[in-house]
Amino acid sequence: MAQKTYRRAAEAPAILARLTDVLASEWDPAGAVRIAAGGGADFYAQHALALAGMMAADARETEVQRYLRQVEQAALGESLHPFDVRRALVESVWRLAHGL
Repeated sequence: MAQKTYRRAAEAPAILARLTDVLASEWDPAGAVRIAAGGGADFYAQHALALAGMMAADARETEVQRYLRQVEQAALGESLHPFDVRRALVESVWRLAHGL
């Protein structure tokens, strides 16, 4: 059986770079979460790695959505995005990691 792309996403620099870009440009384009969390230059890369690891462990899309919401709430005290926006974002992240 062939190795699934998402199983090794955390070890694939190209996938991690694309996930990092999506988080920076679509999830937190104004940097509100990063700034409130006191994150440095690698803030989005760290979360991209966490998401890739979650997907490698067969996390469902809802679990990835919950992770992002919890990061938002921990940093800002509230959700940054409504559910449908976060769901669309996670679908993009999911497709990237799964090579779709």
